[in-house]
Amino acid sequence: MKDMHFQSEEHLNCFIKNLQFIGLGSEGSCYRLDKGTVFKHLCGPNYEKREKEEILQFKDINIPNYVFVQNIVYLKEEIIGVLMKYINGDNLEIHNLYRVRIINLINMFDDLITATKKLSGLGISVFDVCPVNVIYNKTRLYLIDTMDYNRVDIDSEKLFKENMSRIIWNIHNKILPFKVIKFISSIPELKDFKHDKELLSNPSYFLKILLKELNEYIGYEVKTLEEASKKLKR
Repeated sequence: MKDMHFQSEEHLNCFIKNLQFIGLGSEGSCYRLDKGTVFKHLCGPNYEKREKEEILQFKDINIPNYVFVQNIVYLKEEIIGVLMKYINGDNLEIHNLYRVRIINLINMFDDLITATKKLSGLGISVFDVCPVNVIYNKTRLYLIDTMDYNRVDIDSEKLFKENMSRIIWNIHNKILPFKVIKFISSIPELKDFKHDKELLSNPSYFLKILLKELNEYIGYEVKTLEEASKKLKR
């Protein structure tokens, strides 16, 4: 990818009209530029005074689960957009994880834990984690819209727990159906998970315990949380 430069609003608007629209957020609109690239057209005062160095501060960090800005888009000398890697998958705002096999969920979270430990080891704090900013495919969870992540001077293990807790706390309703959440309240070890950073920072461990309890209660090995939800009576 290379920086892009436009010399007029007309040129920019004509260019955007020919792109595939992906989505609209509080910070701007996203378009698919090509097979592997997303163009985010920024809006709002948050980015008017940002320098290129600040926007690209995480450009060289290679952690597959985290999608960082790679290039800048200019209108004359003004920064009006950014370029980043396109991830082919579904975001959690539209599709939850209920139908994903629980064993696959555990593997996906093991992978995310490893990635977040690397991120935390670099002193990077996650920000603005919400379902629309989490994408999943068959093998991996990705966090996008990372422009507001920042560097902090915190012990890496403490930062890891804060980062993972923030991620899981904000998306747990897209992982756990309502009936399953109610069932969790009957499990002493898990019932306070929403307020327990140890549990929130280790979703794989949490799911293994939950799966064991669900299997014992239902009487056979359930494959997905959606299936478990349909079988639960309490």
